[in-house]
Amino acid sequence: MENEISILHSPFCILHSPMGLLDSEAGKHRLLSVEIPVIERYNEGRDPEFKIRLVRLGTTLMLRYNLKPGHNLYQVETRLVSSYPTVPPETRVITPLKHCPHLLEGQTLCLWRQGSTRTTSRWDPAKFTSVFAVQAAWRWLACYEVWHDTGEWPLPEAK
Repeated sequence: MENEISILHSPFCILHSPMGLLDSEAGKHRLLSVEIPVIERYNEGRDPEFKIRLVRLGTTLMLRYNLKPGHNLYQVETRLVSSYPTVPPETRVITPLKHCPHLLEGQTLCLWRQGSTRTTSRWDPAKFTSVFAVQAAWRWLACYEVWHDTGEWPLPEAK
């Protein structure tokens, strides 16, 4: 069952449903004092087509949004896993993509060196929020469009 959460009107309604960020007081605090305000700021003045929607899917918290880094519009979702923010969010593109470098199974984007240890990952829970994952997805999709046109992935640090 899918429930869209209205973050602009009543973020407190989500406290009644079990989700990863709500398993602890620290998780609840992060959701209400960090994640929701950052998403609200991201959405301010943005065209409705490009706003982040916060969705509850069973016990998972999901961000759904559209990105257009260049020529194409992509539907994207970022899943906040139960151990988020210690473990980075998982981002996948719903819009069909050609298989390419840095695209994992299920059209999941390789943003944080999946499979790496916490110390070697690019994800830093002390610095980053779910909106950083949205921005990283935009950058990844911009690289994808360059790769699609040239056959070369434009970021040398990703090779």
